[in-house]
Amino acid sequence: MKRLIAILLCLALLCGSAGVCASAAETPGTDIPTVYVLGTGSGLVAPNPDGTERRVYKIPMPDDFVSTTVKENFDVFKRAFFTQQWDEFCVMLHDVITPLFDELRLDENGEAPNGSHCDIVYDRSRIDGSKVDGKYPTARYWFAYDWRMDPYKTADELHRYIEDVLAVTGEEKVNLIGRCLGACITAAYMEKYDGEHVASYLLYAGALYGATPCSKAFSGELYLESGGVERYLYDVDLEQFVDDVTSELLRSFVTLLRKTGGLNIATWAVNNVFRQIKLKVVPPIVSETYGTFPAYWAMVSDRDYEKAKETVFYGADMEKWANFIRIIDAYHYNVQVRTPELLAHYREKGIRVANVVKYGWQEIPVTHDSDKLSDGLCRVEDASLGAVTAPILGTLKKSYLKKADMQYVSPDLQIDASACLLPDRTWFIKDLAHMDFPESVERLFDYILNEPDCTVRDNEAYPQYLVYDSETEDILPMTAENCDTTGRYRHTFFDTLKRFLKALMIVIRRRIESKRGAE
Repeated sequence: MKRLIAILLCLALLCGSAGVCASAAETPGTDIPTVYVLGTGSGLVAPNPDGTERRVYKIPMPDDFVSTTVKENFDVFKRAFFTQQWDEFCVMLHDVITPLFDELRLDENGEAPNGSHCDIVYDRSRIDGSKVDGKYPTARYWFAYDWRMDPYKTADELHRYIEDVLAVTGEEKVNLIGRCLGACITAAYMEKYDGEHVASYLLYAGALYGATPCSKAFSGELYLESGGVERYLYDVDLEQFVDDVTSELLRSFVTLLRKTGGLNIATWAVNNVFRQIKLKVVPPIVSETYGTFPAYWAMVSDRDYEKAKETVFYGADMEKWANFIRIIDAYHYNVQVRTPELLAHYREKGIRVANVVKYGWQEIPVTHDSDKLSDGLCRVEDASLGAVTAPILGTLKKSYLKKADMQYVSPDLQIDASACLLPDRTWFIKDLAHMDFPESVERLFDYILNEPDCTVRDNEAYPQYLVYDSETEDILPMTAENCDTTGRYRHTFFDTLKRFLKALMIVIRRRIESKRGAE
């Protein structure tokens, strides 16, 4: 009898586990269609006279463009370096960079003079309105667009696409996700159409409050910081350019250079030169490249916005650019600046708003504070709409933590989410870079969108703080045991010296063997 009871109990446990597994492995997707608005990078084409189209983005660039450019213009740099007269060098930079944008730049009205546009043209007849096991696949209704254009103009195209999706599916509402620049596009749509047809609105790694590299480049506030330069080499995938040994040699050399003070001297010299040439380089180059894209102005943060206009249009004919400035001002002051007011308004209307933020990476090291916690492109304090953060290799101060509401503080003590606009509806994923989009995050989206009233405390599988496991490509609840993921930045002098010498010896041996083989 005891054996029979034990068997029955085991069967009951197995059945219960099977039920849990079945629930966890539920068909991915959402109950209503989810329109997913991408960031930058969609292909762009322009019409030819014969009716065909030519690709204008991605920019076609010869494999040896960088090495050839450096080789051809090294004498210009050498003269500038020794004479400290940089005018010729500035002209050279302009003449090398701006021709790459001949087919991409927009005019003073934010329009494409060559008729270029996104290479994806939406057609209602091609939209799939079917369900899969009762769900609409999360990744089905992707919206790509011309990422140069005025967000309000793109908002009109998004509105038509949403209406097409609703017409085909027969639904009355959609979920709306905005990723990176897509957060700015969806924000323009939400403001212009007052959230029409939207049930849930989700921001994902959003640039709604700005993307730092864009913001600082436009405002001319670029600055190399030695620690940031070193850390960046451990963030970037050098192995796609050079072999493992060479990448190890480069990283360990730069770390040794920083620890011995050499990198401080090098970055000081670069920053000193940039201060001299800033207004000779930034206005003429940015105003003929990315500065002609109204959408990129949407990613300039409010703290840099007016300074950016002064810098980019320095010495320009302001009457010529008057309409362009009206376009970018309209988005900035009607959307970005009003974000708190607008999100509160949508929530009052019954639209469920949530936010998913990535972190664990430093900013691109071209700012005074490259150690700000980031996903590599957007600061956590910006993407989260207000979180308080520690530096990339630090924690929140003990005096701060004593007064903090610890239920909102991350296990790694780097983030306090209580200051966010949506403290109970903002999720953070550590160790996931801005440009990485694993499918496991879509399961988090499914949960948030299918449980529209959920908070960061309602599901043990999806607490407020998560960690991305690059080996399994899964996201896991953050704990005190798995929260320290910044080991790639921590290197002692002697360990680095040992790695450098080992890599150097391998490189030397290869050279010797190569010469012997040639003989």
